[in-house]
Amino acid sequence: MGIMITSQIQSGAKIFSKNAKRINKTDSIDMRYHDQALEALKDSFFVFNTEQIIFNNGISTSISPITNFISLNKNQVIVQIAFDTPYIGYNGLGGITVEGHISNLKIRTNKKGFTRYEFYANGTGIAARIELMLHPENNSATVMISPNFSNKQLNLSGSVTPFNKAYIYKGSSL
Repeated sequence: MGIMITSQIQSGAKIFSKNAKRINKTDSIDMRYHDQALEALKDSFFVFNTEQIIFNNGISTSISPITNFISLNKNQVIVQIAFDTPYIGYNGLGGITVEGHISNLKIRTNKKGFTRYEFYANGTGIAARIELMLHPENNSATVMISPNFSNKQLNLSGSVTPFNKAYIYKGSSL
């Protein structure tokens, strides 16, 4: 009986070891995505693909990350929101696309590893403070868009991808 229990403990340890290796491998992939996203933020050359939008009243909805994004190419920003509706919208996709330039860029990482990337976007149809918060263990992020002339804040959830690796579909700008 003692031999059988020892054998079961050893086989359990092997399974645990294999699972730990698999978890560490997944973590290293997530960390590689995080490192790529962090480098893209530092270069101001990224796309934030939005997967979920949260309105002021707390209601949220899932949306397509291909047509809902914030892209930053050095100092030029594009913000696009498009809903799956039968209405064409301003951008031809059921929403709005605005372009502008950024100013007052600030990047900082807190003690827990969350990276805050904030800037002001000004252009045709946009005057807002945009704050992106990158998760410390992968490329997932949240964005808060606060318009300068309104208290209608918009919260988005999604992921950060380097600009040259992102897949997006841009509609017509204002």
